[in-house]
Amino acid sequence: MKVRCRTTCQTCRSRKIGCDGKTPSCTQCLFRNVECPGYSSNWIFVPQNRLAAPHATPWGDSPALAEKKAISNRAGLKSKRRGGKPATSRSTAFNKPDARSLGDLIDIILQGYVPGLDVAASIDETTPRICGAWAEVLPELVSNGANAAMASAIKAFALSILVGGQNPGLDKTAAIEAYSSALRSVSEAIQAPHGSPAPELVAAVMCLLFAELFLPTSLESWTTHLEGLGELMQTCRPEAYVGGIPHRLFVGARPALIVLGIQSRKPSFLARDEWRLTPFREICPSPVQALMSEAAIIPSILEKLDQTRRMTPESSKAACNGVLTELNGLLERLDLWATNFLSLSAAAQFWYEPTREAGRERIWFVNLTAANGLTHFWAFKAICLTNVERVLVLHPDMASEIRVAQPSILEEMKQLSVMICQSVEYLMQGQMKLFGPTSVVLPLQTAYEIFRMGGAQTKDELNWCREILRVVFRGYHFLALFFEEFRN
Repeated sequence: MKVRCRTTCQTCRSRKIGCDGKTPSCTQCLFRNVECPGYSSNWIFVPQNRLAAPHATPWGDSPALAEKKAISNRAGLKSKRRGGKPATSRSTAFNKPDARSLGDLIDIILQGYVPGLDVAASIDETTPRICGAWAEVLPELVSNGANAAMASAIKAFALSILVGGQNPGLDKTAAIEAYSSALRSVSEAIQAPHGSPAPELVAAVMCLLFAELFLPTSLESWTTHLEGLGELMQTCRPEAYVGGIPHRLFVGARPALIVLGIQSRKPSFLARDEWRLTPFREICPSPVQALMSEAAIIPSILEKLDQTRRMTPESSKAACNGVLTELNGLLERLDLWATNFLSLSAAAQFWYEPTREAGRERIWFVNLTAANGLTHFWAFKAICLTNVERVLVLHPDMASEIRVAQPSILEEMKQLSVMICQSVEYLMQGQMKLFGPTSVVLPLQTAYEIFRMGGAQTKDELNWCREILRVVFRGYHFLALFFEEFRN
């Protein structure tokens, strides 16, 4: 039998959705604007033979059954490992580059990628956390055995962490060989006939994606993997991602796909309403995922603005007017998101702390979710303002139609970029593992480009940002791939 979690309110339990157990109201009830009934103080033991479901999703189990099986499978994986030989501790597995068991390899991934607070938390919780949602499904996916593509991708990801993140002095030969083998295995699995991609295949591609990043080879290769992941996910309807493991993979992959769209200035399927809304039909989006839903339309706005350069003056002005309207609306929704997010708690979500460098206070956050959400909010808002400025360069007579006074646009962009730079130290703490460095890519790119664009007005800030980047790159060389000036 298994133990039912007592930090799940009755509303979330009846709806069969994840509950974060917060008091006096859980986040799900808060976002739905309903009264949270609270939590029972009694433990309830549920017999395993009650695991039955009336219907199935396109990927097999219903969301309710998938959630129940997740707990059972994790427990089964742990008992299997205890039954054969003593379980390898995470610290031991992490220092074994030749680890062969999938359990040890997954331990390496969780220990190296998932932030410390997530690792310390009970992995039996059904509510996915913002930082490790997709990585935490790996034990569930392999609990009853793993196919060749899944196993090889896990090995490639684990060894890439060892040689690229924590032990850069290790010989990369084994990691490169594992990556090459996984690439062939996953390619064969993708080409094999199938009606819809299994969760194992999506997770395998995500493992390859991060293995490519941490080795690394080239930014183009990483981008190709990410584009392929998007195409693979689109082979299913958005209804396939409403719950269970598919939903957790979706929320894990979505931020990277949105960042890719912003960087390439090309819209993706994630901007369509069905993809922004349907996957969250049963599970209320977290604040950060709600922010990503707004950001998903940024690439399409950027593409429209780029297209105006090839238009006649009359057509360009009409198109730019539409772009400006979209940017104004998005800026309003972003500000509304920030207002709602900052009001979730009576306590401050972030604050300033003095540093040794005069005039360069650092920003500290109440938790990683606040840091991840606010730094990306500042980046998204700065991107919108940057493109408002570009519209005004093309058509200065539109200044009266913007929501921000023109002389203050650059100043606000500069201030947002400064706040991003002040936040880096928090995100680069050792306990943030590899999630921290990967989460700063878009915010730092945005700040860096704005300081470059500012010329003499932001010369000091640009030099400061460059110094921050040099410090960041010393520990995580792969980040230099995203900054052309620093690529080897």
